[in-house]
Amino acid sequence: MIFRSGVFSRKEGISEAQFGDHWFKVHGHLASFMPGLHRYLQNHIRERLFEVQPFPDHEVGGISQQWFDDVAAMERCEQSPEYAAVKRDIPNFQGAITILVLAGEPVFGTAPVPEQGRAPGGPANKLLVLSRRRPAAPEGARPAQLAPAEGGPFAYVQNTVVDSAHPVSANVPSGKVPVEAMAELFFDSEQGLRDWVVSPAGQIFIHRHPSYEPLAAYAVNAVRIM
Repeated sequence: MIFRSGVFSRKEGISEAQFGDHWFKVHGHLASFMPGLHRYLQNHIRERLFEVQPFPDHEVGGISQQWFDDVAAMERCEQSPEYAAVKRDIPNFQGAITILVLAGEPVFGTAPVPEQGRAPGGPANKLLVLSRRRPAAPEGARPAQLAPAEGGPFAYVQNTVVDSAHPVSANVPSGKVPVEAMAELFFDSEQGLRDWVVSPAGQIFIHRHPSYEPLAAYAVNAVRIM
């Protein structure tokens, strides 16, 4: 199974509250009808713990995750009238969007699945780390891996970009944010997440991999649409 991730910016002229509300109530509802979609999560950014500056291509306001059986199933969905309705809504709240296809590798623990339909605003117990390959990094290099440790995340999933050739034609710029890996780390509390990020272990994981450099680290509230 793969997931399709939209990394997108907020439309100019609307507030963060308007952006998040539209994404959850309107856009999420439309996307829930897309054929072949197994699960759909919205990652609402609660705290920007790190962002490289200047940030490449476009800002990040939110990150979606939509699971399909494979790329072929995703492409069939992209030809559907339900997907066309989703695309028509994009200019109402998004400014630019980069589409990525990722494959996930659970490293340890069990990633929690949020309760379906719960509105944004809960604790930011999930950390997303977006990374790109360092210049001249060797082929076949992997993003950093962790082992379970006291005070650290209780679950960790490492996702690698396998396809970035599915731009969206939706009257907003099709972005090229150069994400090549996305780590998902889950914590018992929001404070525990913050404490780990500034700890030696957190700093090594985020910043000191020899082949990958971080683009951003976000504390997010993961919201399950379906």
